[in-house]
Amino acid sequence: MRLLILRGGIALIGLAAVWLFAGRWCSSLIDRVYTVPLAVLPASPVGWNGTYLQFGATIGGTEGPKDGWNAPDLSVGSHILSLTGPGPDYRQPATLTVDPNNRLILTVADRGMVLGIRAGTMQGGDGAISAYAAEPGDTASMTLERSWLSWRTPFEMNFMTGYTHSWRRHLYYRLTWTKASGEHLDMLWHSEQGFHRDDGWNPAGGDESNTGLIRAEIRSTH
Repeated sequence: MRLLILRGGIALIGLAAVWLFAGRWCSSLIDRVYTVPLAVLPASPVGWNGTYLQFGATIGGTEGPKDGWNAPDLSVGSHILSLTGPGPDYRQPATLTVDPNNRLILTVADRGMVLGIRAGTMQGGDGAISAYAAEPGDTASMTLERSWLSWRTPFEMNFMTGYTHSWRRHLYYRLTWTKASGEHLDMLWHSEQGFHRDDGWNPAGGDESNTGLIRAEIRSTH
């Protein structure tokens, strides 16, 4: 019996060590199968200021959810995303341009798709920015998701401010857009969120080496 208890204790210590030192990797592995929905964001109209995409209007001059990242409704407010991928190369999987007909064109691997047509403006962090609405017959969806498994960060240090996170988790923005013609767009952004015991979950961000647009694909469904 003592031997069985000893073996069980060793196994638990081993699992705890794996979770402690490989928690981020384990979380990413689970994310390939399942992520937890946090919010459904307004996909149309989408804002474009020439550099960033914006989903939802900025409220009160504050970028991000209106009442912060610990609010019950994360869909109220703005979510701003770059087309730049993670470091160290910071490759851009997609580009955006506005054509002479005031249409927002997304291009992925030399394949273009109309993301929206000019529909006035929306409030950005520094004032009004151009807004583009889905064309008739389009189906668009934007979701905010998190990893199911968070991981401890006991070795995280900040010598400048002393402000450190005790937990982290992956955060994903997933955009799907289907045209009446059958063209289908998939885009996926990744970042990390840190948890502080006094402030709860902080704004998305983290290490630039794993933050940014990680997938963009246009394909035909016909």
